[in-house]
Amino acid sequence: MGVFTSSGFNPEKIDTLDHSKIAMAEYMQSPNDWRDVEITGYVKLNSGNNDNFVWYARGARHTGFGAPAGCEGTAYKGDLFYDGNTRWTKEQWHTGGYAFGEFGKNIGPISGKWVGLKVIMYNAVEKDKSVVKLELWVDKNNNNKWIKANEKTDKGGWGNAGRECGGKADQIITWGGPIAAFRWDGATDVDIKKFSVREIAPPHLNLSYSTNSSCLSQ
Repeated sequence: MGVFTSSGFNPEKIDTLDHSKIAMAEYMQSPNDWRDVEITGYVKLNSGNNDNFVWYARGARHTGFGAPAGCEGTAYKGDLFYDGNTRWTKEQWHTGGYAFGEFGKNIGPISGKWVGLKVIMYNAVEKDKSVVKLELWVDKNNNNKWIKANEKTDKGGWGNAGRECGGKADQIITWGGPIAAFRWDGATDVDIKKFSVREIAPPHLNLSYSTNSSCLSQ
């Protein structure tokens, strides 16, 4: 399920798929592409196994394989597996440029109950270098008590497939993309509610939320 910003998705406006050039522009399609975002949704897995829910952003279409079409398919992906495991995945291009983070907290099997999943990603600066902060939160009891289950900082050295699309081997995905997405695999029956995507101000800026916001009803 893809969610667009107010600019919509217009692939003809993507001037380049060279990741080094996209990094310099700081966006893939439009200046208000989803970049610093909070993606939230509640799900109830009624049937399915051996896979995961994943909320992600910072790219466009996830089609093709490798350059050029697959170079739209960049993303940071917050994974909640059906057995309760949590993880961050970096997709440097579709559909082979994956780098996997460490597993975080396991909240236990999630089948048959409402669970909230929130992923947060934003740019920051550490030691004069641009990095990306990644946080994964869960509301495992559907009572609005969120716990941080996984976090990671992409400061380089994560991934080795970025040269496929003109970037560094461990290219940090510092740019925004026109599509944020909710996805799940291996499930045949899922209920959803309170889906939202919000562009946020990184904590160190201490600003209010921007105007980019999309919500989906149950």
